[in-house]
This record gives sequence, C-alpha cells and structure tokens, in this order.
Amino acid sequence: MNNNERTKLPKSLRVKSSRLRAKQDGLFFQAVPSNSVVSLALQSSANPQIVWPGRTVFTDKMKTSLSRCTKNFWYPNTDDISLPRSHWVVNGLAEADRYPHALKYLAGQVEETGVAVFNSPQAVLDSRRDRSAQRLNGIVNLIVPQTRRFRPTHTDQFKQVFASGGFEFPVLIRPAGTHTGKSLIKIDGPGDWDKIHVIPWGGTRVYMTQWMDFRSSAGEWRKLRLSITPQAIRLRHILYGTDWLIHSVQRSLDEVEREMEVLLNADDWEAMQQLGADIRDRVGLDFFGVDLGWKSDSEFVLFEANASMSILSYHNMPESRRADYVGNLKKIEKDVWRSLEGVCKRTLV
Repeated sequence: MNNNERTKLPKSLRVKSSRLRAKQDGLFFQAVPSNSVVSLALQSSANPQIVWPGRTVFTDKMKTSLSRCTKNFWYPNTDDISLPRSHWVVNGLAEADRYPHALKYLAGQVEETGVAVFNSPQAVLDSRRDRSAQRLNGIVNLIVPQTRRFRPTHTDQFKQVFASGGFEFPVLIRPAGTHTGKSLIKIDGPGDWDKIHVIPWGGTRVYMTQWMDFRSSAGEWRKLRLSITPQAIRLRHILYGTDWLIHSVQRSLDEVEREMEVLLNADDWEAMQQLGADIRDRVGLDFFGVDLGWKSDSEFVLFEANASMSILSYHNMPESRRADYVGNLKKIEKDVWRSLEGVCKRTLV
C-alpha cells in the first residue's frame, strides 16, 4: 500500500454521504464487550492501544473515510434509550459471543425503525458457531461438523455433552468468542479430558465441535479463507500445514507459487464460487469471511463463517509475489466499498 496515497472516499459514496448530511449523518455502532474485557497492545515508541475483540476489520483509510459520514454511537448498556435517528448504520460488532446484548439491542432498533444497516446485527448473532452449523448444514459439497454450545459448571458436563450429542473422538473444545486457535484443545480419546484444565472454561460458555479429517487425497492439510460480499466471492488466501491446526505463518516460496496459481484464477473456480454463493445466501451479511478445510473440489469442511476475520489486514503477507497479494486485497476492498454504497442506496429508496 502506498503510504503517500491521499485518503479519499469513493466517489459514489461521497455523493451519497453529502445527501445524507442534508438530513442526518449515519451512525457507526460500537460497544464494550459484554464481559467488559479488552486488551492493550504496546508498540515501540507509541502509546498503548486498546484492542477491541470481535470487530469488523476495516483499513485505516476506510475508517477515516467512514468517519466523515458517520457519527460514533456506543451502546449505552440499556434498552431504554432509542438509537439516535439516522439514515444508515454501520454495525462494527462482528462477534456474537462477545457482544450479545449490544447486538440484540441494535437488532430490535433496526426492526422497529427499518433503518438500513451494514452487517445486520441479527445475522451476526446467527453467525455464532452453533447457529452457523445449523444454518449451513445441507449445502452441497460442504461438510458441516456438529457443534454444541454449553456452559459447564463441572468437568463431568463435558463428557455428558459428548455422550448426549452423539459425538465421536476426536472433538475440539474452545471458549466461546475465541478464534485463531487460541485456547483451542483437541480431545483424542477418553483419557484426554484432563486437557480441559489448560483452557479458561470456568464461568463461561464453550463450544464442542466434531473434529473432521480434511486431508486431501495426497495427504495435505489445506485451509482456504473466502471474502464474501453481495458483489463477489473472493479467495483471500490458501494456507498449507504439516498438521490439522494451520496458522498464517511464514510461507515457503513453493507454497507462495502454489497459492498464486489458484488465487489468481479463483474467479473461474466454479466449485468455490458456487459454494461461496450458497453460503452467502444463508448467512445474510454484507461482508464476512469463511474458513474452510479444502479436502477436494467436492469436499470442503466448514471451520467458521463470520464477520470478525482480518480479511483486509496486510499482516503476515509474504514478501514474495507481494504485488499480487496486494492486488487481490485491493479487489476485496473495492467489494467492501460497494457493499457500503449498497446500504447508502437503500436509505434513499
């Protein structure tokens, strides 16, 4: 990205925002997590920065542009206060387990007022792992692992949920609201249940998910991330791993070249495009990501589908073929702007 490039609001959105100002600016909806837990990040020669979990990730330039046509509104922790009158709303909350009260409040306000909203709060609530598994089950070529959400008060409840849910070993356990493999454990057999003591499950809800083997016929572990908007299904990246738990780590030159061979031709990948469209029809968000295990063109395993993924981030981008990676992200960024413009247009109907 060129740091000297001047920040500009896309022309179509600039026109719409000026018309909105004649009535009232839009709102950028925010909230403190329901458990009041945030993080601080300390970078060199800078002040500590608050890291808000489970937010829709926009680029800095997009946030600057949005600040020109929206006003921040923070959820007041009460349902007695109405949402300020506005023409459109950008919902910045992307994680159902982190912001359930604020999302329910916004969903009620949207239903009552009919205000246009980017990333429907009800659709975010429905992107919770267990609900997502129910909504996406039955899509052709998509394997959706069974998922249960529960609040254990005793270690025996893990075994009870396992038995009552008809699970088979292995299963995955993670605290609700966590991503990127943090606090994720794999229970391989009856002797593994003591592993739950290494994660912070006390007093919180957790997920139990059926683990699925998603190795390809060649024995490879491959993970796809899709970016989905009403305008396009984009392949954000492909990761290769030596085992099932794949992270965005340093890619080898060979992996970069293999990834690019698919990434640059993803618009013509019919199986992926159809799968993405089918998922989009059921999720109902304006901008979200989907993580999938790529077993074959007829077998993809669902990991998660929600709006809290760092799709527009340049973090961990390889230096090799960087121009191609940047070009792909620029396309996704344009998709997001078009989605925002679509919300603006709905306000003027």
